[in-house]
Amino acid sequence: MLWPIVLPFKITFWSLAGLVSLLTLLSPVLKWKRGKTFLIASLLACLAFIPSCAGIMAVLDAQRFGVFSYGTYSEVQDFRIERYLPTSAREITLDKFAMGHRAKYAITKTELTSYLDTLWLKAGRYSAISREELDDGSSVPFDQIAHDFDGLNWPKLSTAIRFYSPIQGDGGGATYYFDPSANIAYHRAGYW
Repeated sequence: MLWPIVLPFKITFWSLAGLVSLLTLLSPVLKWKRGKTFLIASLLACLAFIPSCAGIMAVLDAQRFGVFSYGTYSEVQDFRIERYLPTSAREITLDKFAMGHRAKYAITKTELTSYLDTLWLKAGRYSAISREELDDGSSVPFDQIAHDFDGLNWPKLSTAIRFYSPIQGDGGGATYYFDPSANIAYHRAGYW
């Protein structure tokens, strides 16, 4: 749940700790008292921590979140996404955000259902909701799911068949929508 702030926190902490240490070590050269320098530098580091962390997070988030395109599964290289993305997916577009992602990719129905069957075999017994209760494989009008993909300008699926991954106890999982006429799948995944 807090994973997006861990890296900015670490970078900020170690940068400010290094700066405090450097100033403390250099204080005799600058003819400052070491104890007083350490105390003042530590207080300034505490005051600068939140703004520095926010700035570092903004820079990092611009690189790790947003819309990205990949040719194949092997190019994605993000374990949070790979666990919900079929290995046979091609022409992948991902909208990554802190607590999940949305994906569009080319895949055949056989490849998608085979992937989902494997997921359910591996983790189905741990699912908070059984596959039978989820109405897996039902057709749904795109108008009912369009809000899940707002702002992406992806083409409307002419026929949307809905599938599910196993659902984690905290609600994490993915919902897949497949258009058999175009061999395109969309999915929305959430993780905490």
